[in-house]
This record gives sequence, C-alpha cells and structure tokens, in this order.
Amino acid sequence: MPSTIPRSFFRVVPAAAGVAMLLLATTASATTITFTESGFSAEHTPLTVSATLATAADAGGPDNALMITLRSFGAPTVAKADVLTSFYFNIADPATGVRPTLTYISGTGQAYEVLKGPANDKAVSWKPQTWTTSGTGALAPSDLVAKNDYDEGWQFKTLNPPPAFPGLGFGIGTVGNSDIADFFPGSNGKFNGKVVRGHDPASMINLGIYSTGTGTDINPNNGLSGARLIRTEAVFRFTSSKDLDSLTKSWVQGNVTFGFGTGPDSVMLPEPGTLPMLATGGLFALGWIARRRMRR
Repeated sequence: MPSTIPRSFFRVVPAAAGVAMLLLATTASATTITFTESGFSAEHTPLTVSATLATAADAGGPDNALMITLRSFGAPTVAKADVLTSFYFNIADPATGVRPTLTYISGTGQAYEVLKGPANDKAVSWKPQTWTTSGTGALAPSDLVAKNDYDEGWQFKTLNPPPAFPGLGFGIGTVGNSDIADFFPGSNGKFNGKVVRGHDPASMINLGIYSTGTGTDINPNNGLSGARLIRTEAVFRFTSSKDLDSLTKSWVQGNVTFGFGTGPDSVMLPEPGTLPMLATGGLFALGWIARRRMRR
C-alpha cells in the first residue's frame, strides 16, 4: 500500500493495496528491478513516476555496475511541486545488512526550457557550469553530475546513519530538500544547496525531471516558466565496492522514496503497510494522497 505525503496534509490514512513486485532477471548476472508509482502532487497534478535499478550487463558495465533510471510520465507538469527532484534508495546485503560503497560515475538527460503559453519548449544543454541554448530541436544530453558549488545538477550522497524508516542508505537530488526532516525526523538527507543550484537561487528547480503527458510541450504556471528541466527520463550510473551480480529485490526491499518540488513539497514512500511505524516514529502530523502503486 502506497502513500504520498504532501506538506499541507496533517493526518495519516491507510492507502490502497499495491501489486507485488516481480523481479526480472535477464541473465544470471544481470538484474532489473522497477518501481512505478502513481499519485498526486501537492498541487493536485496526477503523477506517475518510476525508478529502475539495473546491474551488470543491464547497466552496460562490470558486475559492480549499478544504473538507476528515473522517469516521470504522468499528466503534463504544471508547477514546481510536480517536478521529480530527488530519489532515495537502499542497497544492503540481506544476510549482513551491510551496504556497499557506491561511487557516482555519471548522470545524463535531455533538457528543455519550459515556457508558459503557446511557445514551444526550448532545447537546452547543461555541462557544468555552462548552458547551451537552441531552438526546439534536441541538443546533446546534459551532464547531471553535481559535485562542486553551482554545478546545478544531481548530487549523490550516502546517508550515514540512515533514517530508521524508511531504511534508506543513499540519495540523489537536484534540490536542497532542506525540509526533508519534516517527513523523516532526524534525516540527514538534505543536499548541498550551493552545489545543486546555479548562481541564481531561483534556478534551484533546474534539471528536475518533468512529464509532457501525451504531448510534446507543456504550459507551466508562472512559478515554473523559464525553468530548465529534464524531459521524462534521467539515467545515473555508479560503481559498487561489492559485486552486485547477486543483487535481488531482497537487497532493496521496499526502501525507495521519490521527492517532488524544492522542499520537498511531497514524497512517495515505500511500503505503506509500514505506516504504523510512521505513527510510532512520531509522524502523526503527516498525511498522504492515495495513489495506486505497481511494481514489476
């Protein structure tokens, strides 16, 4: 059972049951695990997002390679609160509970400047720390790796210690998420605001992932117009200190969380069957908008 937690709701309500995840192993040494989530943003826009964790051959590398693909493909994005801007996840050996050390290798995605009104979204490309602009035709994919001040991309961090619930060990994000502890008290899952934004603080939402719905261009509101976002999909690659050819869903369990907007404005949690844990953790002041969850 899933839950989306917007900042503006103040009650815990049970969610609808989810569909069990099916692990797809394409070969003995390659694993693909996909989480697909649907719900509503804090602005009530229908959201559908997914995260695919792939290893070995699927990740196009050695047995310690990990590739994470994030997608947003619900209704057209309208507001900042609709933009997928962070993803927290866990990989831990189920026998020992030990997490491997992950090294951030690359991040890529196709970027566009989204414009209000009838104007077509404008193709842009980011390579830290330079923007290239064009017309409506696609440019080279953007480099999303953010490590230095004003890299304006997605920062990777290891959460140490991880929050008790959800059991999250790692995070990638392109906004500061300075209010993440409002959702998970004691969480250290904030990203460095100076790293993930440009020199203009108003650019903080840049390089989040947006949805075009069934069309090509979107018509964002005034708060989002002019932002430079990744259209539909971004791909992140890592190497691991541990051979991941034996990785299965038991390594990840339900421990993934999607974040939207800048604060974040809302999150989509792992298995809502653990909502009693939220209550015992003192999170009665949190709520959710029901959405259907499917794992495959």
